Amino acid sequence: MINTALRQWRAGERSVGIWLTLSDLHSAELAGQMGFDWLCVDLQHGMVDAADLWKILAVLSASAATPLVRVAGHADDQIGRALDSGAQGVIVPMVNTAAQARAVAMACRYPPDGHRSCGPVRSAAYSAADYMANANQQLACIVMIETPDGLANVEAIAAEDGVDALFIGPVDLCFAVGVPPGQFDAPAFRDAVDRILAAGRSHGKPVGIFGYSPERAAEALSSGFAFASAGTDAGFLRAAAGAALALARGPAPTADV
Repeated sequence: MINTALRQWRAGERSVGIWLTLSDLHSAELAGQMGFDWLCVDLQHGMVDAADLWKILAVLSASAATPLVRVAGHADDQIGRALDSGAQGVIVPMVNTAAQARAVAMACRYPPDGHRSCGPVRSAAYSAADYMANANQQLACIVMIETPDGLANVEAIAAEDGVDALFIGPVDLCFAVGVPPGQFDAPAFRDAVDRILAAGRSHGKPVGIFGYSPERAAEALSSGFAFASAGTDAGFLRAAAGAALALARGPAPTADV
């Protein structure tokens, strides 16, 4: 079992992914075939629930993209369920302290490195021996820095051995530093981003960000981020449908004079 995205980050390579927020299997399958380095199934804010998860991960297993899951919280059972279903890493929201980071990292790993319960029914279906031998090294624990406490403790969080990467939720980080959502050029927001990037560099941890658009993803990757999302499945559908409608309707007819 090789986690391609994790290998890229450890090698200092940049990677691009997208967020899967819809429960439709066909759209997930199409996204998996587009050439993205990783895809993240969103259980926190997306329309995907636990019953959909293993099916989406199953169709993604036919692609070369690394399947990640953003879990809804810190609970061991949520993290374990995502990994047992076939995720090769979890993105954990609202991590505020080094102790929380240590706890979620341990939930990702089997003893002696952690306390994950053993039962990888789907994730080990094809080669249980290979999975068990490599899971602790090949499953990514990614923690989100997006709150005032998380920002205040980011250096200690990044120092935790079991944390593989940091990830920024930009809108929540706006809230955390007291600027309106979406004002990503505000000095307070830029200072917070720079602090998170510096913490990652100091401890050899790659830093990713939710990019919202291809343009913002490209900007992030050129400014020090190791990985970024280029958008969401729902966002791509909305943008493409809107563009198609505008093109099909054409310009508004000119009134006769």
